[in-house]
Amino acid sequence: MGELKNLLVGFDLCNDFSQISCFSYKTYEPESICPTSDKNKYIIPTVLGVKAGSKEWVYGEEALALSEGETGVLIKDLVKRAEKGEETEIYGVQFTPVLLLEKFFRKSLQLLKIYYPGNSILKLVVTLRELNESLRETVYAALENLGIGKDRAFIQNHAQSYQYYALSQPRELWINDVVLFEYDEEGLIYQQITINRKVKPYLVGIQKKDMSEVMKLETLDELGDTDKLAFMFGGLARKALHKQIVSTIYITGKGFDRSWADPVLKELCVGRRVFKGQNLFTKGACYAAKELSGERKLEEFLILDGDMITGSFYIEGYYDAKTAEAVMARAATPWYEIDEKMDLLLDDTNQVILYYKDLLKHEITEFSICLEGLPNRPNKTTRVEVRLKFYGKSAAVLTVKDKGFGNFFPSTNRIWEKEIHLHEDLK
Repeated sequence: MGELKNLLVGFDLCNDFSQISCFSYKTYEPESICPTSDKNKYIIPTVLGVKAGSKEWVYGEEALALSEGETGVLIKDLVKRAEKGEETEIYGVQFTPVLLLEKFFRKSLQLLKIYYPGNSILKLVVTLRELNESLRETVYAALENLGIGKDRAFIQNHAQSYQYYALSQPRELWINDVVLFEYDEEGLIYQQITINRKVKPYLVGIQKKDMSEVMKLETLDELGDTDKLAFMFGGLARKALHKQIVSTIYITGKGFDRSWADPVLKELCVGRRVFKGQNLFTKGACYAAKELSGERKLEEFLILDGDMITGSFYIEGYYDAKTAEAVMARAATPWYEIDEKMDLLLDDTNQVILYYKDLLKHEITEFSICLEGLPNRPNKTTRVEVRLKFYGKSAAVLTVKDKGFGNFFPSTNRIWEKEIHLHEDLK
């Protein structure tokens, strides 16, 4: 009997440390996966190591020990190496970022076998602070090498994971806006979730303020006086929250590990709920894995952030003698995930029309391609492949390829293209 594929996993991959969580059907919420017997220690240093004698690969805390004893090679900055596409030489051998991340994922995900020995992954969501094309493709390639393809894997940024986490909590925690203060090696970041309840589904947006110029992580040590740091943070927090109706505040990041901010947090609790912890993003990714697996809970929300399209693309046609909409891309999909194809049978037409329904502007826009030079064939004997691929949040290309009709009408392999720019008033 094969393994049961039912694990919904969130993996927070950061340059300094990573975390894993898995959805529990006992508690019905994500639970952190601990790399050691200490159930309160769920941090995995994002490092690899190679032992000098045996050339054995190790990771996490065991890899960090190599640098201390000079008994092997320590490889740090795995995420930064992936962002740059930078190869690494280890004992005279070059390793690509894909191979390094593959080894780190393999070692880390083996922890699931300890907790769930008879199961395997149904859906894995990897969350990173920010995404670029190089990093995204490297992570997907590393997972593919482990046998986890795009049908089971998804990559999103921290902002999306924060939204999934916040909206998966009890309603009273998001009845108004929700705020996050994150303080780590990048400095202090403020993110506020707003919910537009005037439309259905509710539109969920996020606003971000970078406060790192004022509060860097080094400020903790530079000031040497936690009272001054608390005063600084309190001023920034009060200014950001001024006249904002906020139900809940989340506090995360290693900069908040110490207790210096507790007096400020106590003050912020007045009229609000405040939660402090270090596993918000991995659990948010785990909630996202649950949604993407089809076990929907957040159907009443349409979660948007800076990388997501704000409308849906579809083609109108006939199915079972009825007019139907064939969706090519749905609203709230990250633009970099959109590369969809579908086959159409043309019915008394030589053009393809793609419709875009913008949920924010409540507008429908048409993008049409006239298939000039298409051979004159009997009706319903021309099959075409339609492809929609995005190259940015507002830029896409619609491609139509003639595929003919089997042996009766061979394909000409002709291709027609049309650029789509959503920020332009195209007619």
